[in-house]
Amino acid sequence: MVQIQSIHAKLVLSLISLLLLALVTDSGSGSFLQKGLAASDTRIVASGDWHCTSDAQKAVNLAKSMNPQLILGLGDYSSEKTKDCWVNLIKPVASITKIALGNHDDHYDGLADSYLKHYGLSKQFYSFDSKNVHVLTMATEEEFEAGSEQYNFVVNDLRKAANNPDTKWIIVTMHHPIYSSPNECNLSDCQGDEELSKTYHPLFDKYGVDLVLQAHVRNYQRSFPLDFNQESPSKPIVTSTNKGEYKNPDGIIFAIVGTGGGELKHDLDGQSSFVAYQQDSKFGLLDMHFSENKLDAKFVAIDGSTMDQFSIAKQAKKAVIERISDDAFSDTNVKQVSDEQVTKAKPLAQQEVTQDKPAITFKLDEGATTDTKAKPLADQAKVQEDKPSITFKLDEEATTDTKAKPLADQAKVQEDKPSITFKLDEEATTDTKAKPLADQVEQEQDKPAMTAKLGDDPPTDDKPISLSEEKVDLSEKEKSAPFQSSDNVDKSHVQDLLESSENNSPIDDEVSDSDKVKSIDTNQRDPFASLN
Repeated sequence: MVQIQSIHAKLVLSLISLLLLALVTDSGSGSFLQKGLAASDTRIVASGDWHCTSDAQKAVNLAKSMNPQLILGLGDYSSEKTKDCWVNLIKPVASITKIALGNHDDHYDGLADSYLKHYGLSKQFYSFDSKNVHVLTMATEEEFEAGSEQYNFVVNDLRKAANNPDTKWIIVTMHHPIYSSPNECNLSDCQGDEELSKTYHPLFDKYGVDLVLQAHVRNYQRSFPLDFNQESPSKPIVTSTNKGEYKNPDGIIFAIVGTGGGELKHDLDGQSSFVAYQQDSKFGLLDMHFSENKLDAKFVAIDGSTMDQFSIAKQAKKAVIERISDDAFSDTNVKQVSDEQVTKAKPLAQQEVTQDKPAITFKLDEGATTDTKAKPLADQAKVQEDKPSITFKLDEEATTDTKAKPLADQAKVQEDKPSITFKLDEEATTDTKAKPLADQVEQEQDKPAMTAKLGDDPPTDDKPISLSEEKVDLSEKEKSAPFQSSDNVDKSHVQDLLESSENNSPIDDEVSDSDKVKSIDTNQRDPFASLN
């Protein structure tokens, strides 16, 4: 007998040890105990159109019994000129209540301000976090068009929430509904608001809003997940026709909860195709449980009955990677950063040159020599209309180089070829840094430079002088004298080049006595034409 009791005790201890071990080892992936408690991570209840009635008192009592972390008021708290009846009504749960103002709350002078002061608010639109849930409250009684203060606030707030790794859910509250089924409310804004839809639904889609809560129409409506319809903003696109369970839905669920206690006088006259469930007979609240990856929601009437329920399960919130700044977008159809194409810099040979700008241009003014910063050729090739210029066009072989190089690397002169140097002035800079073309073609120490003065007559050839024309063949005499001194070779090069210039080049033969380059007066449109 003692042996049997001892065995039983050992079995019990073993089972307890296994349970404790399971709880510890399963903590990484989420134990069954954690999963069971996950749904109660954040509990929020919401309703609107209270109007300080006896049914409103029942709704407040129901909300208190649910023990939520947050109560969201969706507007229209009283029909009186003061806030007093509402403040007294909500007192048992005042510390966990946040409000959006409705048309009745702004009906009398100073009434809206009294609500704001009581709740410590400076504006009707604001936002806050409740654990892993971000709540954005909008003001449909104030200006909300694109470019308004409220619009800029909404854009920046949603952008930050979407990029916040601690935010798992985003819900928006407001008073007037964006979409609605037909009903007997004689106000135009009871049938939905197309301007709200066009202005904000694209933003809600972009930044991953999960749920939009509204009131004003005194009934309950809950939509399917909806995408914005650009062709017909008042007819959103249904992305799932499932009645209640949505996994990683593409779209936003819109709910009207105008059942806080005010008279249910807006009977439904039909059901829109985008509405999954609706009722107009009972007061009640929308009860929501937010866990890490799931939202469970149900509409509970003040008599305790559940009339509608739905759930959203998602692996992760919508990815939005974007620089956060204070500047709001004016375009609501802004693409995600990851979708944008970045223009890459093209090599020089692939860059298009406009008709009014030459391929390579250097200026003859003294200011060009003062720039000590190496810049890409495209930035140095700007020609001012009031200054003369000499244009050189690269030959076809030069354009086959697919790698854009600094100009100083492209203007190298081979040792076996003489160079033709245009000396701009005696005060040319000797700085060795890369500079505009006029300063980059430097005279080699072992080769004389030939200074030429441009004549008044324009060249007969319409084409600009090509850099490929700098190639000069050596004479047979030079080839036959390989041991001739370098000084003699260089002199013969200069002599041949001078003779070649006399016979083939339009360069004027006249040279000043001082052998210095003079300023060339040219026409602004044709830099080679004479001004005389």
